[in-house]
Amino acid sequence: MLYLFENCSLDSERRELRRAGMLVAVEPQVFDVLHNLIRNREHVVSKDELLADVWQGRVVSDATLSTRPSP
Repeated sequence: MLYLFENCSLDSERRELRRAGMLVAVEPQVFDVLHNLIRNREHVVSKDELLADVWQGRVVSDATLSTRPSP
Protein backbone atom coordinates (compact mmCIF):
# COMPACT_ATOMS: atom_id res chain seq x y z
CA MET A 1 0.00 0.00 0.00
CA LEU A 2 1.20 3.51 -0.75
CA TYR A 3 0.76 6.18 1.95
CA LEU A 4 1.23 9.85 1.06
CA PHE A 5 1.87 12.57 3.65
CA GLU A 6 3.44 16.03 3.40
CA ASN A 7 6.11 15.63 0.70
CA CYS A 8 6.74 11.99 1.60
CA SER A 9 5.52 8.59 0.48
CA LEU A 10 5.78 5.26 2.23
CA ASP A 11 5.40 2.14 0.10
CA SER A 12 4.70 -0.80 2.41
CA GLU A 13 5.12 -3.42 -0.32
CA ARG A 14 8.51 -2.15 -1.49
CA ARG A 15 9.46 -1.08 2.04
CA GLU A 16 10.54 2.31 0.72
CA LEU A 17 10.31 5.77 2.20
CA ARG A 18 10.67 8.71 -0.18
CA ARG A 19 10.92 12.41 0.58
CA ALA A 20 10.41 14.82 -2.33
CA GLY A 21 10.71 11.81 -4.63
CA MET A 22 14.15 10.85 -3.28
CA LEU A 23 14.66 7.50 -1.58
CA VAL A 24 15.42 7.85 2.14
CA ALA A 25 17.55 5.12 3.69
CA VAL A 26 15.99 3.89 6.93
CA GLU A 27 16.74 0.88 9.07
CA PRO A 28 14.15 -1.92 8.98
CA GLN A 29 12.84 -1.23 12.49
CA VAL A 30 12.56 2.50 11.77
CA PHE A 31 10.48 1.65 8.70
CA ASP A 32 8.35 -0.74 10.76
CA VAL A 33 7.70 1.89 13.46
CA LEU A 34 6.72 4.49 10.87
CA HIS A 35 4.52 2.00 9.00
CA ASN A 36 2.83 0.94 12.23
CA LEU A 37 2.10 4.52 13.25
CA ILE A 38 0.70 5.39 9.82
CA ARG A 39 -1.41 2.22 9.68
CA ASN A 40 -2.87 2.99 13.10
CA ARG A 41 -3.21 6.75 12.60
CA GLU A 42 -6.85 6.73 13.74
CA HIS A 43 -5.82 6.16 17.36
CA VAL A 44 -2.94 6.79 19.73
CA VAL A 45 -0.56 3.83 19.56
CA SER A 46 0.65 2.80 22.98
CA LYS A 47 4.28 1.98 23.62
CA ASP A 48 3.30 -1.58 24.52
CA GLU A 49 1.35 -1.99 21.27
CA LEU A 50 4.25 -0.62 19.24
CA LEU A 51 6.78 -2.86 20.96
CA ALA A 52 4.54 -5.90 20.47
CA ASP A 53 3.93 -5.18 16.78
CA VAL A 54 7.43 -4.12 15.75
CA TRP A 55 9.56 -6.25 18.05
CA GLN A 56 7.07 -9.15 18.04
CA GLY A 57 7.14 -9.99 21.71
CA ARG A 58 10.91 -9.78 22.19
CA VAL A 59 11.93 -8.10 25.40
CA VAL A 60 13.51 -4.70 24.71
CA SER A 61 14.35 -1.77 26.95
CA ASP A 62 12.29 1.40 27.15
CA ALA A 63 15.22 3.24 25.57
CA THR A 64 14.85 1.21 22.38
CA LEU A 65 12.17 3.50 20.92
CA SER A 66 14.01 6.71 21.73
CA THR A 67 17.34 5.47 20.34
CA ARG A 68 16.07 4.43 16.92
CA PRO A 69 17.52 6.85 14.37
CA SER A 70 14.97 9.01 12.62
CA PRO A 71 14.67 9.30 8.84
